[in-house]
Amino acid sequence: MASKCLPKTQCCSAKSFFALYVLIPDKSNAVQQKGGQYWMYDDIAEFERFFQTRLGQNVADLIRRQLDLFWHAGSPLSSAFLGYAQPFLNPKPPIPLGLMPARRGAASWPKSSSVRNCLVDPLNLPLPDVHLDRLLLVHALEFEHDPGQCLDECWRVLDGAGRLLVIVPNRSGLWAKAERTPFGHGRPYSGRQLRRLLQRHGFIPRQTRRIAFMPPLAGPFFQRFAQAIERIGSRWWPAMGGVLLVEADKMLYAPSGKTSRLQRRETAATPALVGQSRGALSPKI
Repeated sequence: MASKCLPKTQCCSAKSFFALYVLIPDKSNAVQQKGGQYWMYDDIAEFERFFQTRLGQNVADLIRRQLDLFWHAGSPLSSAFLGYAQPFLNPKPPIPLGLMPARRGAASWPKSSSVRNCLVDPLNLPLPDVHLDRLLLVHALEFEHDPGQCLDECWRVLDGAGRLLVIVPNRSGLWAKAERTPFGHGRPYSGRQLRRLLQRHGFIPRQTRRIAFMPPLAGPFFQRFAQAIERIGSRWWPAMGGVLLVEADKMLYAPSGKTSRLQRRETAATPALVGQSRGALSPKI
C-alpha cells in the first residue's frame, strides 16, 4: 500500500510541537483552585502548593545546590532573603532572616525553631543601613512594579563587602512560558538585562549562571533523566536554562542620583510579625 503524505499544514517540527506542549496547561500536574482556575501566584499559599509537587521539588533541588557556596561565605548573623526562598534553604543553623512581601503573606520560617521571618514592603525594608553581608532575592524582583527601587533598598541594607544573589526567570528559557509555575509569572530577564539593571543601581555583577534545562513538565521520563538533561543543557544550550542567577557585589560608592534618593527615604515602618505565639520578632539580627 502506498503511503500518503500529510498535508503541509498538518506537519510540524519537533521543536514547534514541544513548544506547544509546554504552553498548553497540564491539568494533571497544575496547581489549581477549587473552581478549576489556575493560580496566579499572588499569595504565599500558591507558592507552597507548587513546591510540594514533584516538579516543584525537582527545581527547588537544583536551586538549593547553587545556594550552598553563597550562604557559606557569609556571616550567619547577617544574612537574609527577600521573596520566597523556603524550599531552597537548609532549616539548620545558620538560618537567614526571611523578608516576605506583605501583599503576599508569610509562611512560618523555620518550622522547627523560633520564627525568623517578617512581612515587609520590598521598596522600604525595615532594616538599618549596612546591616547585611548576604542577601538573596528569589521570587521577588520579577514581581515588583519598581525593580530599581527594590535594588536601591538592597544596596542600602548591604554592608561594604555585601553580596547579592538575584534569581529570576530566564527570558529565553521554557520556564518563563509555563504559567502553571511561579517562574511563568512576573517579568522575566535575560542575563544582559539583569546585569545592566544591577549596574545602574549600585552593584557589580560577578557571576551569571543558568539552571533548570529540563522542560517544566512533570512526566516520569523528564523526572527520571532530569540530571542528565541538566548536564547536556549546560554544555550545549547554556542560554536556555529556565532559571537565571546573577551574583553581584555592592559598589562602595553609590551611582549618581542614588544618594539623594536614599536621603529622601522615609523611615521604615515596623514589620508585621509572623508566628506571634512564638514571641515577637525584631528585624535586627
